[in-house]
Amino acid sequence: MSSNNGNGRLTTITQETNITPTPPKTSNPAASSFEHPLMLKQSSGWSRGILWTLMFVSIAAVAWASVSKIEQAVPAQGKLEPQDNVNEVQIPIEGVVKTIHVKDGHRVKAGDLLVSLDPTVSQAQENSFQKVRTVLEQENQFYQAQLSGKEDTSPTVSIPAQFVSLTRSRAVLLAENRLFQAQLDGNAGEMSLSAEQRQRVKSELEELTSRVTSAQLEIDQLQKQYSQADIKLKSNQEKLKVNEQILTDISELALEGGISRIQYLNQQQEVESIRAEIAQLQEEKIRLQAAIAQAQAKVQNTKDIDRRDLTARIGNNSQRIAEIDSQLSKAIVDNKKRIAELDSQLSQTNQALKYSVVRSPVDGVVFDLKAHAPGFVAKSTEPVLKIVPQTNLVAKVSITNQDIGFIREGMRVDVRIDSFPYSEFGDIKGTLTWIGSDALPPTQLQPYYTFPATVTLDQQYLLSQQRKIALQSGMSLNANIKIRERTVMSIFTDFFNKTGESLKFVR
Repeated sequence: MSSNNGNGRLTTITQETNITPTPPKTSNPAASSFEHPLMLKQSSGWSRGILWTLMFVSIAAVAWASVSKIEQAVPAQGKLEPQDNVNEVQIPIEGVVKTIHVKDGHRVKAGDLLVSLDPTVSQAQENSFQKVRTVLEQENQFYQAQLSGKEDTSPTVSIPAQFVSLTRSRAVLLAENRLFQAQLDGNAGEMSLSAEQRQRVKSELEELTSRVTSAQLEIDQLQKQYSQADIKLKSNQEKLKVNEQILTDISELALEGGISRIQYLNQQQEVESIRAEIAQLQEEKIRLQAAIAQAQAKVQNTKDIDRRDLTARIGNNSQRIAEIDSQLSKAIVDNKKRIAELDSQLSQTNQALKYSVVRSPVDGVVFDLKAHAPGFVAKSTEPVLKIVPQTNLVAKVSITNQDIGFIREGMRVDVRIDSFPYSEFGDIKGTLTWIGSDALPPTQLQPYYTFPATVTLDQQYLLSQQRKIALQSGMSLNANIKIRERTVMSIFTDFFNKTGESLKFVR
């Protein structure tokens, strides 16, 4: 018998035992032509071996896939940056660059001179403001001296004409008031006066003395009467105390009938009489006090009669002096306001001079220098250069929103630098040290939400043929963040599960 063994070849199967088939019960003569003996042969052993081999390999593959583990990693893109932020050096003021002290790639230390602006304009403004301020201060010193009574103070600067006239008028008015006050005080003789002035002052003083003496005699008489009334009042007050005590003592006897009611009433009348006399004396004292006060006022009025004109003139002069002082004080206040404005402008100018010299804030390397020649116009809104700190480089990467769920700080990372092929230069190991707490919004370069992260590198170079290749800030990279180990079987089961899940949905 010929059969197909599966490999495209025909195999004849024979059997040592002869099998004689039972002829069919038919009368068809044509069937007799096929009545031949069937010869069967036992199959060879190598086909069974193939089946067993396939079964063993399948079982071994499943066992290996169930036990063997591979690392699962999340890809992330980014670039190398200094561990400290790059410092953008900006000039707070606009100006023209006078001197450039560095070039791109120069290493500088904190405090080193970078760029100098032209300070000509700022220095001219400072000198102008300072001169005006000095003049205003000297004016105020002169006005203050006038207000304090130092009329002989000469101004060291040119004073406005109106204030010169005011200060002269003030000096004349003060001199007149001193003369009038000397006449009032009676010491005009100590001043330098003319003979006529001296005689007038003398006669006025003599007349005033005469009237005051007459009024003083009247005061003395009234005071004497007041003293007599006071003595009599005190005597009656003592007498009243004695009689009131007697009245108190006999009041109980009168109630008990020890003395006659007439005696009691007489004593009571005596007490009332003394009280009436005391009241009269008190009224007399009040009258005398009023008379004394009136006499004293008369003395004062007598003194004021001859002084009234002087006092009025002093008052008028003082009012005029006060008006002048008010104008001088206002000038001082206005000057102080102007000085305050100048101080503010001087402060701004000094700050501008300070900002005209730009120094390095940190140690690092000069990068992206905008000014390459004197005359460059520096703008306050744009950095004139950048300083890359001399610190270790770290990998700043962006992790997509769908991968962030399995990533934790402390995971190991393989960093591959795009500038150096991995097959030749390998990668750099690192550790994920920081993950942003919130996602960054999409941008044109990354049109999806990403989480910023930082990878600290184990080394700052690549090794190629025993040669160290230094890394540079700004190099792009691809990072593989190792999140976990999974069996090969779990990967296949996830694939089949996802395929099965996709069949449940219409779309």
